[in-house]
Amino acid sequence: MTLTQRDKSVIINILDEVLGVGTSLRGDEQAHHCPFCHHHKKKLQINLNTQKWHCWVCDAKGKKIQTLLKRLHVDSKRIRKVFEIYGDDYIVSATPTDEEKVELRLPSEFKSLLVEPKGLNPLYRKVVQYAKDRGITKEDIIRYNIGYCDGGIYTNRIIIPSYDRDNRLNYFIARSVFSEEKFKYKNPPVSKNVTVFENQINWQKPITLCEGVFDAMSIKRNAIPLLGKFIPKTLMDNIYKKGVKEIKILLDKDAQDQALYYVNYFMNNGITVTNILPTEKDAGDMGFSEVNKILKQTKKSGFEDIISQKLMGI
Repeated sequence: MTLTQRDKSVIINILDEVLGVGTSLRGDEQAHHCPFCHHHKKKLQINLNTQKWHCWVCDAKGKKIQTLLKRLHVDSKRIRKVFEIYGDDYIVSATPTDEEKVELRLPSEFKSLLVEPKGLNPLYRKVVQYAKDRGITKEDIIRYNIGYCDGGIYTNRIIIPSYDRDNRLNYFIARSVFSEEKFKYKNPPVSKNVTVFENQINWQKPITLCEGVFDAMSIKRNAIPLLGKFIPKTLMDNIYKKGVKEIKILLDKDAQDQALYYVNYFMNNGITVTNILPTEKDAGDMGFSEVNKILKQTKKSGFEDIISQKLMGI
């Protein structure tokens, strides 16, 4: 539907009151700061005509503005006003599960690295060698159910599954074991708004946030890969719902602006934070001993550390 200018103004005012002042884009879209991942740029886009909203950082999304407001516990008066304009079914008890969930399964060609195939199998040997080179142990293979594919769209790739707290598959990483492959990663076409390795996490102990799955496996102890440098909404929700008391942040050198943002954000919310300054190598390339030596040597962050690191351009 196409809104009248008056109705647009009403919706924009409500969004500005709830999300902070937004920016008008082309095509009747508004850009706001995302209330889920708290990115410093306005990455949440809302189409005033279709009502669809989507954060380009954490992948939070929905089909109704009412749903967005309900997630944010906005008062019923504002939600009712949105209902009156769009004429939708009035959402009284909407939950964050409005989006259709795609049931994710491992590729049919998936084979466990624990099962050595009969006869000569060069690919299996290549994957095993790749795993060893990345510091993956037999215990890691068992713990994370690591395997590979020798056919299909994920052929020649090591597969690292992730499971939620109920041991249901919520994502997997498919990384080529051949350096000449144009695309190193080919991951499933589902949302990254998940807590990777959730079934491995003890929320009562300090957690370490890192960029990739190989980083997390190198750290080994209570590490959560972000699959990038931004914290997904689902993970941010878990951090607060589980009452996490201490967080260690280990992001690459090119992500230090975002790391310092999260250090400041968590400190302001009463969480003890340690920002691990990057070395020339990523955590996934250092190995368990070297990573943990750095983790032990780094002191907890204070506001003076944030200022100092910003001034130094770290």
